[in-house]
Amino acid sequence: MADNKSVSPLESLKRFYAAEEQYAASTPKDFSVVASTLHPQIVLYQPESLPYGGIWRGHSGFEAWMKAFTSAWMAVQPRDPVFHQPDDHTLISLVTMRAQARHSGQWIEMPMCQVIVVEDGLPIGWRNFAWDTAQLNEALGHGRTPR
Repeated sequence: MADNKSVSPLESLKRFYAAEEQYAASTPKDFSVVASTLHPQIVLYQPESLPYGGIWRGHSGFEAWMKAFTSAWMAVQPRDPVFHQPDDHTLISLVTMRAQARHSGQWIEMPMCQVIVVEDGLPIGWRNFAWDTAQLNEALGHGRTPR
């Protein structure tokens, strides 16, 4: 798309999801399809207590996060998404996430929230919030984190 500036935050997220699906199905993995839907200066924030937690910067960081995330989870199924757009650059996504841990085979289902900031029609800031990171860690075989 030549003019990303006219792309709404929701359209931007949908483009990313389509590219993510294409990436997941590709062999070998071709991250360029995902990179084209992200701002070059993307910053992704994940809860620090998770094995794929931390701050991931740029396309290379986002790709490294995707590899870490997919090595932890399989069969990720977002359900019943609800989107809120409080301004021209921000999208809040509320979803019930159902996923199976790759190592243990355990299924989890919980509310998740994503706050995505878009610049020039591409996500540049992305924060993920999980309802219960202790439950995620337990499913991933990392035990419960202290409260």
